[in-house]
Amino acid sequence: MKKNQTQIKKYAAVISIFLAAVIVGLFVFFFCIKRSVEQRSKNTMRNNVVRQSEHLRTILDIQYDYLNGLTEEIGKTDHLLAKKNMDLIKSITKHTDFCGTALIEPNGDAHYDNGLIKNLSHRRYFKEVISGKRTLSDPLDSSISGSTRVVLGVPIYNSKHKVIGALGGSYDVTALSRMLFEDLFNGQGCSMIIAQNGEIIAFEGDTSYWNLDYRDNFYKCCCKWIIKDKVTVKKIKQDFKEGKENLVTADSKKEGTRRHYFAYMPMGANGWMLCYALPEQAAQQSYNFIEDYEISFMIVFIVLVTLLILYIVYENHTRNKELLKYAQTDALTGLYNKETTEQLTDELLSEDENKYHAFLILDVDCFKQINDIYGHAVGDIVLQKFGKLLKGTFREGDILGRIGGE
Repeated sequence: MKKNQTQIKKYAAVISIFLAAVIVGLFVFFFCIKRSVEQRSKNTMRNNVVRQSEHLRTILDIQYDYLNGLTEEIGKTDHLLAKKNMDLIKSITKHTDFCGTALIEPNGDAHYDNGLIKNLSHRRYFKEVISGKRTLSDPLDSSISGSTRVVLGVPIYNSKHKVIGALGGSYDVTALSRMLFEDLFNGQGCSMIIAQNGEIIAFEGDTSYWNLDYRDNFYKCCCKWIIKDKVTVKKIKQDFKEGKENLVTADSKKEGTRRHYFAYMPMGANGWMLCYALPEQAAQQSYNFIEDYEISFMIVFIVLVTLLILYIVYENHTRNKELLKYAQTDALTGLYNKETTEQLTDELLSEDENKYHAFLILDVDCFKQINDIYGHAVGDIVLQKFGKLLKGTFREGDILGRIGGE
C-alpha cells in the first residue's frame, strides 16, 4: 500500500511539472501574441498619422497652387480691386472649400468677398505674404462667422514681378482635421492640431471623453495621464520643438484600465504638430479575431490535455496492474507466489483475530518421479493442470499460492 501511495505521489508530481511547463509555455505564447498585437496596432496608427499628415500637406500645397493660379490672373489687371477681381474672390468662396477670401492691399487693407474691409497690417501672415512669401496664419477666431480658421496667403505680382498685394483664403482647420481622420477606426479617436507652445488650435472628438478641447494646453493635459515607456512631458515638448514624430502610450489617472495611444507628426507648417489619439481597444479592434482564436485554442487544448492525462492514467493503471500481477503470481501455475501468499495470509489473519480461517497445504505425490521419468517439461504441464484444478475448485476470494517446488 505504501509503495502504491509513493508511486501515486511521484506520478502526481510528474503531472504537476508537466502542467506547470505547459501553463508557462502558454503564458509566454499569449504574452508574445499580445505584445505583437500592441506593436502592430501602434505601427498601424503611426502609419495612418504619417499618411494623413502627408495628405494634409498635399491638400495645403494644392490650395496654394490654386491660389497662385488665381493671382496670375489678378496680376494682369490694371487695378487690384477691379470689379472683375472682386467677382473672382466671391466665386472662390462660393465654389471652393475656402470659408472666405480677400484681396489685400500693400497697406494692409483687406477687402473681403462679403464686402467687409479690415486692416491686417499688424498680422504676421500679412508681413510675410507682402514680402513675397506664401504664408499660413496662426489660428484666428473669426469675428464674421465665429469659427476658428487659418488663412492661406499668397503674394500677387504684376507684370514687372513686383508685389502689388496679396490673396488670402480662410480655411476651417477643425473641418480639415475632421476630414483627415473621420474614416479612421470608425471615428473612435480624436484629432488635434497643436502649436509648439502646446496650444490646441484645432480639436475634433468627444471633449467629455478626452477632457480636451480647442485652446486647451496639450502639455498640461498630458500631466493628467500616466505616460508609459519612460516618456515624460518634457520629452514630448522636446519632440514638438524639434519636429519629431512619436507614439505615446498613456493611462488615465482616474481610470487606470483605460489605455490610449497618442501619435503626433509635424505638419510642416508653422511648427505645428498633427496629433491623433485613440483608445487602445479601438486601435486593436482589427485584431479581435485573435482573441477568439485564443479562446478556441485554449478550449481545444484543455480538452486534449485532459484526454491525454486520462489516457496516461489509464495506461499507467493498466500497466501497474499487469506488473503487480506478474510480481505476485507464479509464472508456471498462475497461483500466487510464496512471498505474496505469505503477505496476503498475514493481512487476512490481522484483520480480525476472532475470525476463523481454514489453511490447507497440498502436496503432489510422486511428482519427483514424473520429472525423472517423463522430464521437467511434462512436470511443468502437471503443475499447470494442477493450478487450474485448484482455481476451478476454490472460491475467487480464497488465497491460492505455490509455496514450494511442488
